[in-house]
Amino acid sequence: MYYWKGTDMRKALADFLKRSGLKIPDPRLLDELLKESHLTRPQIETLLIELGAMNLGLKLSVEEKARLRGVSKGAYSRTKRQAMDNIRKSIYTIMLLRLLGIFGDEAMASILEASNLLVMGRFDEAVTVLRSVISCDVTR
Repeated sequence: MYYWKGTDMRKALADFLKRSGLKIPDPRLLDELLKESHLTRPQIETLLIELGAMNLGLKLSVEEKARLRGVSKGAYSRTKRQAMDNIRKSIYTIMLLRLLGIFGDEAMASILEASNLLVMGRFDEAVTVLRSVISCDVTR
């Protein structure tokens, strides 16, 4: 089991995530994916706290969750809301691309394939598959 080593993650948060049993991938992979995503590190940490609490069957207050990240309740709630907004917008973007025919069946299947490869730890193969989707330029 990995936790986000080599970052400025608070010890309390790292310990909580370890206890929760979350399987967090190699930090380099996580950082690479994070760089290309619409989520920030604080947003990912917030989502991991939410998932970790659920895994442990805990009903943590916003104050307790905020303490794990070392931020105020307001900052925690705002970060969570921003993360959820970014996820929703990303999903709607994919749906829009599909509706307009910019992403066809093959592109959608490739996105799912790349996701499955990531889960299996086959990062290089996942990147290759994703690049084939991203390199498809409909404006040519």
